[in-house]
Amino acid sequence: MEEEFFERRYLENVDACPVCGSRQRQAVYEVGGGVMAQKCACGGYYCDHRLNPEGLSAYWQDYQNREHSAVQEECAMRQRMYAVDYAYIAQFLKPGAKVLDVGCADGLFLDWFAAAGHECSGVEFGHEAALKAAQRYPVQEGYFPDLDIAPGFDLIIFRGVLQYVHAPRSFFSKAASLLASGGHVYVTAQPNMEAFCHQVYRNRFRFSLTPCDCVGYTPQSLAGEFAALGCSTVGQTFFYEETPYANPACDIQAVSRAVEAINRGQQPQEPSPPFWGNMMTMVFRKD
Repeated sequence: MEEEFFERRYLENVDACPVCGSRQRQAVYEVGGGVMAQKCACGGYYCDHRLNPEGLSAYWQDYQNREHSAVQEECAMRQRMYAVDYAYIAQFLKPGAKVLDVGCADGLFLDWFAAAGHECSGVEFGHEAALKAAQRYPVQEGYFPDLDIAPGFDLIIFRGVLQYVHAPRSFFSKAASLLASGGHVYVTAQPNMEAFCHQVYRNRFRFSLTPCDCVGYTPQSLAGEFAALGCSTVGQTFFYEETPYANPACDIQAVSRAVEAINRGQQPQEPSPPFWGNMMTMVFRKD
């Protein structure tokens, strides 16, 4: 569980927006233990405490086995979600595309691209995960902006990655520099900070900010970041009903209970359910 990494010895203060550097901010809710979620005028959200270098090392060294592949049912559902994610981005790919998955974990998402005949490689910060992915694909282990990677990619993937990134613009600019002309960046499985559930549930939002998941975005803020790098938005969607997580009847009832609680002056006690708009998927093209 993430909570074991919230000890103060693992944390550092964040007094400026990690995205734009502004110190002007608005507190939106308490994460816990006096740690606050902040909103910046640039549209970014961030936690005012995050993992320090010691915390990052402890969190990621065994993340693959401790969290990512620990629960068989969750792994099976993630595999079904990979199919949804792949089907969406496939419409933007030419045959034999050169694909780089940043934060590729064990490489299982890349399997979908390799099966379609694309040339696949990965980047992974966690040592365990990098070793697993490297059994099937060329993988560089380390911090993406610092790695020496030859350019010319047709697709760069950030799947469930950007919420962990301490220096987002270094990731955005690195990705843009590695794209071939007309290449795409695919951001998916990304929590949406303007989601209705985030506004209702706040720190009970299933994908709320924490010292680990320390940065959040809206569709507009991400689009603005990539537009500044010469990349236009060519795709945007919010998967829900097509996912293995959706149960619309139950999910609507849960959200209704949360809204009723707020109307009574209370805070929702249950975590937010899967719901429309919770997770965003965006595609940017290098013009």
